[in-house]
Amino acid sequence: MKKFERIIEYFFYLFIFLLPWQTRLIWQDAYLNGFVWEYGRFSLYGTQLLLWLILFCYLVWLFTSRHLEKLNFQQVLRRLKNLSVFTYWLIIVFILVSGLSLFWSLNTDLAYYRWFILVQAITMMAMVLMFDFKLEKIAVAWVAAAAIQGVFGIWQFFAQFVPANKWFGLALHLPTVPGSIILQTNVERWLRAYGALPHPNILGGFLVIAVMFLLYLSFIAQRRSQRIFVLVSLLSIIPALFFTFSRSAWIAIIVSLIVLGFWLFKRREHLWNQTFLKMFLLTCLMVIILGFNLRGPLLTRLTGDQDLEVASIYLRMAFTEQAFKLIQDNPWGGVGIGNYTLGVYQKINGSWPGYYYQPVHNIYLLVLAETGILGAIIFYSIIFLLIWSRLLKFFYKKVVGIPTKSGFLLRNKADGATSTSHLQGMIVFLCLVSILIISLFDHYFWSLEFGVLIFWLILGLNLKRLR
Repeated sequence: MKKFERIIEYFFYLFIFLLPWQTRLIWQDAYLNGFVWEYGRFSLYGTQLLLWLILFCYLVWLFTSRHLEKLNFQQVLRRLKNLSVFTYWLIIVFILVSGLSLFWSLNTDLAYYRWFILVQAITMMAMVLMFDFKLEKIAVAWVAAAAIQGVFGIWQFFAQFVPANKWFGLALHLPTVPGSIILQTNVERWLRAYGALPHPNILGGFLVIAVMFLLYLSFIAQRRSQRIFVLVSLLSIIPALFFTFSRSAWIAIIVSLIVLGFWLFKRREHLWNQTFLKMFLLTCLMVIILGFNLRGPLLTRLTGDQDLEVASIYLRMAFTEQAFKLIQDNPWGGVGIGNYTLGVYQKINGSWPGYYYQPVHNIYLLVLAETGILGAIIFYSIIFLLIWSRLLKFFYKKVVGIPTKSGFLLRNKADGATSTSHLQGMIVFLCLVSILIISLFDHYFWSLEFGVLIFWLILGLNLKRLR
């Protein structure tokens, strides 16, 4: 059984490492007005097959190891006043409520497909809650994947070219190709870094979480090889994050670094403070050098005064107006999970080319539009209760206790273990905070399988810290 558990464990780390690669089989294509409609496509991803294998092995392990026999349903009901247990039940109710939208969705097949992706991600989250995955190894897998994506993204930016390769899930992108995500200054067009992902903003979100995990690894690094891994990864991830020119990712990383710096200062963990200061100064140095040499594109992105930037802002405003119209027309049940863009096409504007139809760039509005008021209230409640529970753990001694000595590297193992546990909690909490911030400005944590998996994985890691 131990060998079987190790197979599940390391296959899961492999899954995280491979997650950015979007190799897929499009088994049912979709078009609107003669153009490809991405949000109506049915796809089977290579990483999805690996996840199914892991989940199958997990279910076998769950039944053969008799973990289900240890569950006491009456005890669980009595513990509903516990915020974490209540959150579990809310997630189950959310699955059911979002599933109800299948009955009135505009396209039942599409709703079934998107609901399956949601259930798949939440099943993965349940596995994370019950299985003994090590956060250090999850962080290593994530950072290693991000470092590779970083190198690829840096090369793309300097080459101004993303090659097409169906085996790696890559589409051709050039500054001159329509549909490519670019920055345009007064005199130049710059292709933003994609990595292996379908949009620079998505790469930016993935790298933000990688920075949080990288900081965690820097705090616990003891061997020279570990410190080299941290340094090399930082030199890859930060420039790539810059080259995505993703404003939502930049906002998320700035907020997360400020919160982490304040938390470390309050705890007076001197070794961690020194490490954080070194990492922060090196990051600032790289950003200053890159910003000085690319001040034209940077100022364009920050000020938003060029034609493409202005058009992008107006398009997002149009998406928001569309969302409110759909919500007004379908307040209680929504248009059905996964049916947002179809709802815009059928009910608001049916004249756009297919690639123009995008979800509103705010998942809180998107969930409301697709699942209705009840589904949205449950979704918001899950997030609120999780954040509230985490804050209780951080700020109340009776909940978490306060260590008397500092540092993971100290010889007092009890204090070191306690401090490291608090550090782990803060890191995964900031990963969640980053996702929630980005979700104010983008939709992929709800609308794309890659984002859905990341959202519920990070949610599960936070729920696990409450146990």
